[in-house]
Amino acid sequence: MREFMATHRVGFRLLKKIHETDTKIIPVYLLQIVFQLAQTYISLFLTAGLVDALRLGEFRQAAVLTALLLGANLLGTVLVSLTDAAIRGLRNIAGLAIFVWLREKTFSMDYETMENPEVAEKIAFSEKTSDAYGSLGMVLARYKDIFQAILSVLLSTAMVVYLCLARPAQSGTFLERLAGPVPSLLLFGCALAGMAFFSGKVFQKYSAKQKAFYEAYTGMEQKEDYLLNQVFLNEKAGKIIRLYGMQDMLMGNAREEIRKSRAYWGGMIDMMRRTIQANNGMNSLFTIGSYLLVTIKVVTGAVTVGAFTQYVGALNQFGNACFTIINCQVRLRNVCTYMEKFLAFLDMESGHAKGTRPLERSADGEYELRFENVSFRYPGSQDYVLKDINCKLDIRGKMALVGENGAGKTTFIKLLCRLYEPTQGRITLNGVDIREYDEENYRALFGVVFQDFKLFAFPVWENIAAGFERNDDKIWKALEQADAADIVRRMPKQLDTYLYKYLEDGVEISGGEAQKIALARALYKDAPIVILDEPTAALDPVAEAEVYSRFQEMVEGKTGIYISHRMSSCQFCDEIIVFHKGEIVERGSHGELHDRGGKYAEMWDAQARYYA
Repeated sequence: MREFMATHRVGFRLLKKIHETDTKIIPVYLLQIVFQLAQTYISLFLTAGLVDALRLGEFRQAAVLTALLLGANLLGTVLVSLTDAAIRGLRNIAGLAIFVWLREKTFSMDYETMENPEVAEKIAFSEKTSDAYGSLGMVLARYKDIFQAILSVLLSTAMVVYLCLARPAQSGTFLERLAGPVPSLLLFGCALAGMAFFSGKVFQKYSAKQKAFYEAYTGMEQKEDYLLNQVFLNEKAGKIIRLYGMQDMLMGNAREEIRKSRAYWGGMIDMMRRTIQANNGMNSLFTIGSYLLVTIKVVTGAVTVGAFTQYVGALNQFGNACFTIINCQVRLRNVCTYMEKFLAFLDMESGHAKGTRPLERSADGEYELRFENVSFRYPGSQDYVLKDINCKLDIRGKMALVGENGAGKTTFIKLLCRLYEPTQGRITLNGVDIREYDEENYRALFGVVFQDFKLFAFPVWENIAAGFERNDDKIWKALEQADAADIVRRMPKQLDTYLYKYLEDGVEISGGEAQKIALARALYKDAPIVILDEPTAALDPVAEAEVYSRFQEMVEGKTGIYISHRMSSCQFCDEIIVFHKGEIVERGSHGELHDRGGKYAEMWDAQARYYA
């Protein structure tokens, strides 16, 4: 019972979300149930009347009943077909809804949580299993079958009870006494109880095995998916595979996974076959008993010969409906096993506080940003990436952050942009903890180009305008500032040209070209603080020098923060902050730091040797 309730808690919650997505979906399914049941039971009654009319020679009445039967079936078929066509379209909407919910949840979560590998794995698992085994269309179909079967049980039970209450013409013989209301009800009750008992036994026997099978396959499928998508179809992996002769080793892994998969599906099919055989055996016994009961009623004159077809049909509907309820409950439970994990992901709370304080942009661009005793370590790690950072960022100037790899520069920027939250300490804007501000308002202050930037297979203008309205003049200005205008002018459709070849006949661009377009995106945002994280990493020396010379123009009237390993890029900045092992060890201008002879001078002199 606990498992039954758990299944339907998940199922009903999914039905509620489906209804919220499109209020027409469930009513159309219910309408189809009404049409299908009406067609079935009206046919039973009309067929019974037709048989009796033919037996009694009332051919005019038989003709009328035949016309009604044909008309009812034709109308029922048309109505069911119409609702079925509507359902196919609505089912597609429901199928897409699950991916919309996943994306909405993903976008609503903070970056730090999303970067957690365990969370990323949950997203991938939810998306894949929901698509393959737990689609909303399957949930709708199972509930539709169950609800229709329950209504069919109620209707057929009412007819069977009416059959049992029918009295024979006489009550002298054993059969006539057996056909009486009380014995008939007892016989039907015993048959029903027996079927319920054995069905429960079958359900208990096989349900636990089915659940174990499905859970075991999840891990197996993840391995198969990894081999296919991350190894065999990965062009980057192809170079390594060929250089190191890994073909035989990888194919050995693939053959082993195929062997396990075959064994799994063989066991699953065998178990399903035995389940169906057991259920069919019970259904057959119930059908035999049903025929005997109706035959006794007809022989003893309790019902007419025509009613034989009516009640046999009702009893068949009863048996089939009971079998459907049991079978769909098992299948629904399997679907909900996966969908429960999907809902658990939707229920995940963001690790960041949700600030609500509005942030008004300063007319003069003056903001005061401070790090107060800020330390940070990644979840699950004991090592601090940043340690006790205290600093005030000077606004309306150019600042460089320098340091060796792993010194904490990019993490510092991610904390500043509120992609991460400090493990200890706080960051303030104008004296207010940035966690109190509305996230979107606060992030509007920053235009950032990270080293691992991302462009999308959309038109150029969408990559640059991003979440803002299109303004071609402003886009071209940003492209000019980023030295990317000539790149776009050479494209077939210029701003409307698709990047890459995933969705349209787009253009492939080099890493340096992509970096310039990403820089244009940051400039188009027109944020008061522009942050460039290794913006010249993919550029040649000439292009790098040009970016340096344009930096003043790019950030005119704004705050510019520049992260680089190349010390030569720091000379044009007003101030330099030097990171070393997660701490700020120096701060000052290029001349001050070089003359001081500390860490900055050490890095400068080490690089200068290669250009001497």
